[in-house]
Amino acid sequence: MKNGYKPVKRQAKLSSQVAEQIQQLILSRDLKPGDRLPTERELGETFKVSRTVIREAIRTLEALGLVESQTGSGTYVRAMQGKDVASSLGMFINSQRKPFSLDALMEIRQVLEIEMVKLAAERATKENIKQLENNLEMMCQTVPDPDEFSKWDLEFHLVLADACGNQLFGIILEPLTESLFELIWTGTSTPGAAQDACQYHRDILDCIKEKDSEGAVKVMRAHLDQAYRVTAEGIKHRSKK
Repeated sequence: MKNGYKPVKRQAKLSSQVAEQIQQLILSRDLKPGDRLPTERELGETFKVSRTVIREAIRTLEALGLVESQTGSGTYVRAMQGKDVASSLGMFINSQRKPFSLDALMEIRQVLEIEMVKLAAERATKENIKQLENNLEMMCQTVPDPDEFSKWDLEFHLVLADACGNQLFGIILEPLTESLFELIWTGTSTPGAAQDACQYHRDILDCIKEKDSEGAVKVMRAHLDQAYRVTAEGIKHRSKK
């Protein structure tokens, strides 16, 4: 079949089969960003299906962020962005009927953030350090306001991900932000927790400035242990209300 397409089988939903084949061509780079897809009529003839099926398949691909339709011009392959992946994973995480447990989320934080802070201490730029300083200052200024404090606390960790010099850390961490914000916010209900968090962040920043990766890892471990304790206490406190 020309252009790598094959007639679809009839036992499954036709539009899904069409979308899957085009998706595979995009992922294999047979179709590259900027390439224009054949017209609906041409695709219909190629796949041996109706134009209605093709339209539904294109809508599926658009929802996945793989293609975009331009009025009067056609449908083009999009260059996938990290934020597209993060957004899709974030929707999945936040759509679960049963939220992920504190233990599950903290295990992920341990895996990601221990390595993040190590790499940040080795690779952070002057701009990264300036951002961390600004975040820390805003954290300490907003201790009485749980919402603002939690926002700046979370942002500090997102900047750490950026400071790794490996964009995959940010892509993986981004979908967890809503859940992490909730954990941080819950932990602030424990007296003194926000003040302690400020000190841990200050110590982490000092290690990064000194390029002390071992020290940064040690402080991050202690910080995550503290975060686990105060969040568990906060959850217990809220359940009693």
